[in-house]
Amino acid sequence: MKSFFTSFGGLTTSLSLLTLAQAAAPYLNGTLANGTLTNGNSSASCGIPGRTDDDSYFSVVGVQGTGVQVRQELRELEKDTETWNLFLQAFARFQGMDQTDKVSYFKVAGIHGAPFIEWDGVKGDGLKGYCPHNSNLFGSWHRPYLALFEQVLHDRAVEIANEYPAGEAREKALKTAHKVRLPYWDWAIDPPNSEEGVLPGSLRRTRVTVTYPNGTTGNIRNPLYEYDFHPLKYDDFSALSEFQFKNWNTTIRSPLDGYAENATSRNDESNSRLTSQQPNNRDTLYKLLTIHQPWNQWSTKADGGTIGSVETIHDGVHNSFGLGNMGIVEVSSFDPVFWFHHCNMDRIMAIYQARYPDTWVEDATQAAGTYTMAQGSTQGPDSALTPFHMNAKGDMWTSSISRNWTSFGYTYPELASNPSNDTLTLSINNLYKAQTQGLNETSTNTTVGGDSDSNNKTSDATDWLAQVNMPSDIQISYSVRAFLGEPDADPKNWPTDPNYVGQIASLSSPRMNSSTIVKGSICLTDRLAAKYRSGELKSLDRTEVTEWLKTNFHWRIQALDFTEIPRSHPPKGLNVTVFNVPVSLPQNATDVPQWTGSFEYKPEIKGNPPVYNTTATGPSDTTGSFNETSGQWVWNETDSRSSTAAKSSATPISLTLSSSAAATAASSTITQAPSSSAASVTPGPGESVVLETMGNGEVVTRVVTVVVTVEVPAPTDS
Repeated sequence: MKSFFTSFGGLTTSLSLLTLAQAAAPYLNGTLANGTLTNGNSSASCGIPGRTDDDSYFSVVGVQGTGVQVRQELRELEKDTETWNLFLQAFARFQGMDQTDKVSYFKVAGIHGAPFIEWDGVKGDGLKGYCPHNSNLFGSWHRPYLALFEQVLHDRAVEIANEYPAGEAREKALKTAHKVRLPYWDWAIDPPNSEEGVLPGSLRRTRVTVTYPNGTTGNIRNPLYEYDFHPLKYDDFSALSEFQFKNWNTTIRSPLDGYAENATSRNDESNSRLTSQQPNNRDTLYKLLTIHQPWNQWSTKADGGTIGSVETIHDGVHNSFGLGNMGIVEVSSFDPVFWFHHCNMDRIMAIYQARYPDTWVEDATQAAGTYTMAQGSTQGPDSALTPFHMNAKGDMWTSSISRNWTSFGYTYPELASNPSNDTLTLSINNLYKAQTQGLNETSTNTTVGGDSDSNNKTSDATDWLAQVNMPSDIQISYSVRAFLGEPDADPKNWPTDPNYVGQIASLSSPRMNSSTIVKGSICLTDRLAAKYRSGELKSLDRTEVTEWLKTNFHWRIQALDFTEIPRSHPPKGLNVTVFNVPVSLPQNATDVPQWTGSFEYKPEIKGNPPVYNTTATGPSDTTGSFNETSGQWVWNETDSRSSTAAKSSATPISLTLSSSAAATAASSTITQAPSSSAASVTPGPGESVVLETMGNGEVVTRVVTVVVTVEVPAPTDS
């Protein structure tokens, strides 16, 4: 199987509910009376308008006329059997719509990325979707997008409810349909069923049983498991020539080989990765919700701060599905799980808005362009969220106008009662507070700040994190993973390794052309406490922890196909630095931890092996680093020898010098040496030179046995 990394080595004023209801009134099966939206019949359908005779625009209004309903967590919704039954049928009917219909599942999903065509008359250019990744508009853009999806889904539910027998049965079904909203999937909470894991069974079952309006039951394909293209058209995905989406009739998750035409889903693999990642996702999300950052830092990886951004944690969930649809930006929205994932992202955004109501979208330069937005342009709260129209006249949604989520007819459980800040904080603590929020150097109980008994609580502790800076301009999706202990030799086992802590991820593409440095931090504190409880870490003293981390902290770079990106040649600008910070721990249930001092960076914690290691195999274990600017290999100052190597395209060269007792004064041996520009090596007497060239996912070894000087050709691009 080819390496994903190798394949791309060369590619480098919010509206009130009433105001919105008035704007949407001409497109609803109801009337506006005395400032209140009423319905002309009992169906209360949102009456999806489409284009009218005067060629008006499609009005994205969410669900109107049924009150503000709660979007429930997916597993909670499943417990409501009547609503769940109607929801499944509505989702299946939505997916079954003619793909040429503007509001079909196919066309709505296609707004995000491929097949790179205009929607609702909003013209654009290039092989990009409308979605603004690496952008201050990332979160707010998805709000009307989700509202559109929910609008169509709800209309299908009403459609089905109206098929029940007239009378009491239909009225009951319509009341149920009025509650139908898009559920969210909370991948950060501790799984309600630990045996099931983080990815709910409802998303992994291939078939489900539903009860139809006529009372009969049927066993149908689970619409939450995959989307079945009908038909699959080669041209829709041919622009993604490096993948096989043009040959996949359904969406796929975590295929064993993402480049195979006959790939199949491996949901258990996705679930294992997500379940292993969940504790760190929980810890990171808790910090994101309880430590204030300016909106642009909080919301997007293009301007992420030390803690990171919600876009970065979002990317990690996508990457957990490997080279399936969810892992590839341009086709991710066709997988049903995309919608539940992004509904959770909108919920997180709404909670942050409620906690910090004065924080919102600010102007920012766009690190990456979209189908309608130029890279390098400045966009802000009043910029159009294309292609979403508010009304038939063509007015566009903006971040300012979409700021109030209830305008679209929904809310979330934590926000339904318009809670005080204390009540909201209590909800956040109950959902996401880590067992250990800080390490107390003198305490014998490491669960300080968490579930420790009151006699051991303290307000003075230390929080440990690993700060990651990772460039996005290598134009592939990848992750930097941290471990407390030696990781498994097989990279595919890293996401579920017992020593695995967490990741910072970047979702990218050759077509995104972003050049940002993605920033974020991996929380180490809770796992350090676990190491202390197990006896592996003997002391919580900062000096002792530092010494322990120098030996036991590891990090690795991993591409989306779960192969390793060699640390001997990391993406330019990538670095990982461990730091700690004093933290004041909460003394009651409505408080949160507070960082109270400066960051203490620990550059001496290298990450084992150090990033400059050349994977030397000889006794001398000579090491150096590759200079991107000069294109030369530079030996460490402690090594008296010097060498240079010409850089070949996407082919890092590592050199190793080792002693050779078999060397003779009159002979030299060269194996597998291609012709290319020369690389000069001047070894000491009786030494051999080993060149390891990594190209196309393979390692080619050249051995030269010499006495004085040998000119060794470096590989060419051919």
